[in-house]
Amino acid sequence: MYEFVKKGAFMLLVVSLAMGMASCGDDDPDYSDVTPPEVAVTHSISGRVTGIDGEGLSATVSMNGTSATTQTDGTFVFENVAAGTYTLKAEADGKVSKETSITVSDGDSNNPVWNVTLSNEGTTITANADGSANADVTSEVLKGNEEGKIEMTLSAPAGAVDAGTQITITPIYSTDEVEQAALRSVSTKAAGSTLLIGTRISSSNASATLQQPVTLEYDVDPEIAGTVTAQKYVNGTWLDAEYTVEGGKVTVVADQFTSYSLLCSATISSSTTSETISFTPDSWDNLYGSDDMAVSSASYSYKIGTEISSSGTNKITAYLIEIVARAAGAGVTTATGTYPINVTLPVGTAMDISGQQEVTTLTASALGRSVSGKQYGTVSVITRTWNRQHTGGGNKPGA
Repeated sequence: MYEFVKKGAFMLLVVSLAMGMASCGDDDPDYSDVTPPEVAVTHSISGRVTGIDGEGLSATVSMNGTSATTQTDGTFVFENVAAGTYTLKAEADGKVSKETSITVSDGDSNNPVWNVTLSNEGTTITANADGSANADVTSEVLKGNEEGKIEMTLSAPAGAVDAGTQITITPIYSTDEVEQAALRSVSTKAAGSTLLIGTRISSSNASATLQQPVTLEYDVDPEIAGTVTAQKYVNGTWLDAEYTVEGGKVTVVADQFTSYSLLCSATISSSTTSETISFTPDSWDNLYGSDDMAVSSASYSYKIGTEISSSGTNKITAYLIEIVARAAGAGVTTATGTYPINVTLPVGTAMDISGQQEVTTLTASALGRSVSGKQYGTVSVITRTWNRQHTGGGNKPGA
């Protein structure tokens, strides 16, 4: 009798549990059908303003009517940028300003990065009473790359200009897009096609002219001097300029107020890859939670600038370091970004975030030497949300 009662009680317990579980299942929603939220695509434009030495500058960066002041390391950022084309201009006291155009495409998951280097304003001298003038100018170089400096001397004979005329001598480290196109289209005396150094000669008097030719003497390594060619910029086109080479002295004849360039035989090649960037936090799991989960943002680290690991052990290598730095931006720093998410994850959904940064490796080569640098560019961000039924679907790009 006791065994019968015990078995009956056990069966009653089993039935009760089964009914309870069925009852709970009737009330529990099917979280496999919960719709994961979509993360809105956002963009930012960031960058870094440095001097040619690679040190960050205190500068103002304007963008289509808005402006930002750089941080102590020269970095800046414009958040929540809509799709469109923007003109950015970087300005700093005592520096030559620069502009660029950046396009943010609708739907693209990109955060463009602008690496901009500002050089010093030119040196101004006043012509003597007889119209002669002389000036010595030294090129700026990346910090620690003193071997890359180039001494430039302007010599104006008597009668070159009117007495008291102000002449400004400004070293040129890169050319704008119009000038670059001209460089590519002009047939020169030598194989040189890469800017080694240049000089702009100008006057505060717009009507002033050079009544006698002046000379620009560049003191460079004799080995590189044998590969150079000189040009002058006239009416939007680079033309061959008269010049002579003697040892390491390259003397260019300047017959008008304009820009003069010294080109060398260095070649520049590039290849582009990407590097993974990490986020904190990088995932949110509410698949089996008890309430909605709010997700506001994620922080990430990325690089701005150009990383050059070589050292200028000789003048040729030092020149190549300068060429890479001018082409891609001097110096590198690590910046922290915040990616806005601003969604609520219902119970039964999850989310993660990942990203990559474009990296372009530039290599400058000449006379059997080469130097490489890694330029860090656009940051791409991908967010994914999914529910229990789809584990890993719902790809959604964001930036």
